[in-house]
Amino acid sequence: MLVSLGCLAFLILFAEPARAQHSDWLLGTDGLLSAQQAPEGIFYSNVWSYYRASGSTFVSPFPPPSAKGVGSSTTGLDLKGSLDEFVDQNIIGWTSPYKVLGANYGFFVDVPFAIADANGAASLQPIPSLPASRPSDAIGVTTQQTSQTSRGVTKGSIGDIYVEPVDFGWHLRQLDAIVSSGFFAPSGPYNSKAIVNIGYGHWTGVFGLGGIAYADAARTWSLSIYAHYLLYASQIGRNYTLGDVVPFEWGAGKTLNLNNGIFQQLTLGAVGYAQWQVTNNQISGTPQSSGTAAYTTVTDTHSHVYSAGPAINLPTKYGLFSVSYYEEFDAKATPSGRQLMFSLALAFG
Repeated sequence: MLVSLGCLAFLILFAEPARAQHSDWLLGTDGLLSAQQAPEGIFYSNVWSYYRASGSTFVSPFPPPSAKGVGSSTTGLDLKGSLDEFVDQNIIGWTSPYKVLGANYGFFVDVPFAIADANGAASLQPIPSLPASRPSDAIGVTTQQTSQTSRGVTKGSIGDIYVEPVDFGWHLRQLDAIVSSGFFAPSGPYNSKAIVNIGYGHWTGVFGLGGIAYADAARTWSLSIYAHYLLYASQIGRNYTLGDVVPFEWGAGKTLNLNNGIFQQLTLGAVGYAQWQVTNNQISGTPQSSGTAAYTTVTDTHSHVYSAGPAINLPTKYGLFSVSYYEEFDAKATPSGRQLMFSLALAFG
């Protein structure tokens, strides 16, 4: 236990956090027991996270140099930038005693607040538009130039609110399972002519399925997986729709009983996530022959990213405290870096 705590403390104190937002779903939110439904009653959870993507690759909104008439020297996928982002999620919900097919019904709302500081080509989500260098070089796709770059931009406000009205949890002897569905509403401020926005400017449908398997009768060894499917609506004020993505979170842990009046248990383990883009980006309009290569590059490029790291859950008489650290790797068409996350959950019976 002491060795694990020491390793996590070392990572927190000396590692440079560096990653950026990959989708509407904030990867890493669920942690060690990601597929566990909250206990019956009203609950509140505060999840605080910090990202920093420095020198990382951001998806370019511009076509590659193979597109005729476009004076770009990049591949369209290798622009550099840096991003610092603080996110504070406020989750409040209710798990009811009412059963549906043996599952407890519940729901919750997640209201996030965020501060983002971006430089260079950094943005919180890709902007797959295809601006031409001059009107005569238009490639036949409806385009919009942005009126603001991300150089030295700092913004902070409420983000897009997530509502999950469908949350069914089954609780068996050696298995917990969950089925959920919800949506992100475009409640955060969004300017279609800006690169950096706290709000994402689209509605998003979310469908979730997960479970936790326990290897022993005392449920001290656990393996949790929770997958979601994000279905994006068209972008407000722009001519594109982002491709659907599948965020996947996992956690494996060992729970130790502390036999203490304040600190009840300690769960140590490993956590991680992956995300895959599973459909093409869609851009309205049909490209002319001179713009086919650019159009294909922007629409057909699918992003993915993977991550793993250590985590601790500490249930106490005052609430559940959690800390996790994520190291990303093998990223494509999305930033790669590190993430640090803290959370506090309170149950009100």
